[in-house]
Amino acid sequence: MPLSPELPRAKPCLLLVDDTPENIDVLVSLLKSDYALKVANRGAKALQICAASEQIDLILLDVMMPEMDGFEVCRQLRAQPATRDIPIIFLTGRIEADSIVRGFEIGANDYVTKPFRPHELLARVRTHLTLRAQQREIAAKNTELKETLQIVAHDVNNQFAVLSMAVEIIHKHPEIGVAKFLPRMSAAIRNGVGLTNMVRDLRRAEDKGLQLQAVPLQTALEEALLLAEDESQKKQLTFTNQLLAAQVVAEPYALTNCVFGNIISNAIKFSPHGGNIRITVEAHGDLISISFRDSGIGMPPPILASLFDISRSRSRVGTNGEKGTGFGMPLMRRFVTEFGGRVEVASRDAAAHPDDHGTEIRIHLKRAQSGGMPS
Repeated sequence: MPLSPELPRAKPCLLLVDDTPENIDVLVSLLKSDYALKVANRGAKALQICAASEQIDLILLDVMMPEMDGFEVCRQLRAQPATRDIPIIFLTGRIEADSIVRGFEIGANDYVTKPFRPHELLARVRTHLTLRAQQREIAAKNTELKETLQIVAHDVNNQFAVLSMAVEIIHKHPEIGVAKFLPRMSAAIRNGVGLTNMVRDLRRAEDKGLQLQAVPLQTALEEALLLAEDESQKKQLTFTNQLLAAQVVAEPYALTNCVFGNIISNAIKFSPHGGNIRITVEAHGDLISISFRDSGIGMPPPILASLFDISRSRSRVGTNGEKGTGFGMPLMRRFVTEFGGRVEVASRDAAAHPDDHGTEIRIHLKRAQSGGMPS
């Protein structure tokens, strides 16, 4: 897609490791105009800097140093997940074949002998930074593909759950008839096909992102509530709706399922039997705000803090033993962000606030002009 593009990166950060001040001075003079620089005059100091820094893009590492030589520094860096992929270029006066081979075996990416030629060193630095950027891009694409598959597995599965439940009830109670369930079954089929087509279109034109349009807010909410009807009836939950006739900028199937569907599903999951879920819609200039508020068990601060982190996603068991994947909330916010909106969450944990608990999720979406997208 990507749903959440990365912010532009600052200058690449290079770590210069050499115990000779004159060598450091030469490197700083050569590199300071194009790169952010960190300096270490000992191997142990280099390891400390790497452990404390989130962004080290390349290391220029002297081999011959007291206390800990460059080979040992390289070995320790390659042993740690956080630093094992940082490009390392050895700088050394040793040109023996066995020394060079040892460096590559330990994990060095390149070798430059002293005294080095400035243009050669700059070219090698640029080459390895380019390779590192390409590796990051490939990793980001792989992560994106995994998250896209999660979208399919998580939200299309919800449509099959609706169909499965309806078929099971009809099978057990044929006297009820099919007609009662046709609206929900039709909605599940419609949204399942729509989600599949949306993901397919995204993969065909990933650079263009979602195809946003004006979506009737009430239609999307009512469809999401219809799809959640079986689950809400199990707990005898009621919904209090104060809707507003408005259109918002979104992709219709993502809005209904990935946004509203996941919020409503979570509210049902963590609400007590016989509880109420309140949905209100307000207009604020060019924004439409939709609030979903329940009186459920709420979230403790650690869970609230990682609610939208898909790498730390974890599922909690609901008040009736319901299970989930933990992907719903991260994906919900990613889509809202892609729509040009934002999400706010407030929650009070029942364990800490037994008399006043629950969760409110408020999303803010762009209002579509009467006739189409905003200008």
